[in-house]
Amino acid sequence: MCEKKVAGATGAQRGGTARAILADPDSGFTVRALTRNPDSPAAKELAQLGAEVVRADFHDEPTMHEAFEGAYGAFLVTNFWAHGSAAEETEEIEVLVRAVKNAGLRHVVWSTLEDTRELLPLQNERMPVLLGKYNVPHFDAKGEGNELFRQAGVPTAFLNTTFFFQGFLAMMGLKRAEDGVLTLTLPLEDGRLLAGVDVNDIGRMAFAILKDGERFIGRTSASPATT
Repeated sequence: MCEKKVAGATGAQRGGTARAILADPDSGFTVRALTRNPDSPAAKELAQLGAEVVRADFHDEPTMHEAFEGAYGAFLVTNFWAHGSAAEETEEIEVLVRAVKNAGLRHVVWSTLEDTRELLPLQNERMPVLLGKYNVPHFDAKGEGNELFRQAGVPTAFLNTTFFFQGFLAMMGLKRAEDGVLTLTLPLEDGRLLAGVDVNDIGRMAFAILKDGERFIGRTSASPATT
């Protein structure tokens, strides 16, 4: 099979996708890992596994355009929690759309989330309106981003994700109270379940979508989850 360059990046989901591809020497794909810091431990780890590591920064758009040149496809995700701003995340998505459109990529897998306003309109008083136009900013900004890919004519497969089990090791983890008791606090109604997934399984699914060619372009798939 002719080698196809897939551009992705360091980070939890993107690193998982890169490792899934690199672990399959017969996949026909090679990996270009995009990162703001090529000297970071995560970037160096991917380089040791065989990835081509290049610098790319949302705030330096020409580097993003250069990073996608010559690639067949890409796995794309933005990190709301890096800054906590839906407006900034939208700007990052716009940069991605322009960059992959300019590069003429043939297959993009976009890691996204549902726009909750399609399920619960802003007029519904069950939810407060945040930042003037969102129910859940980190969901809704990604959901809005879906339409940017469509409008630009980018051949995109949409991959809806869910809560990462790795979150229990970070901000969603156990907290120790002054009395020493560890408590896990989750904002769930009685009887409600939380769907979760190992972030590496998201990477494996993104890789499977890329391998399956153009069948998933224009379609929405959900990452595998357990409750």
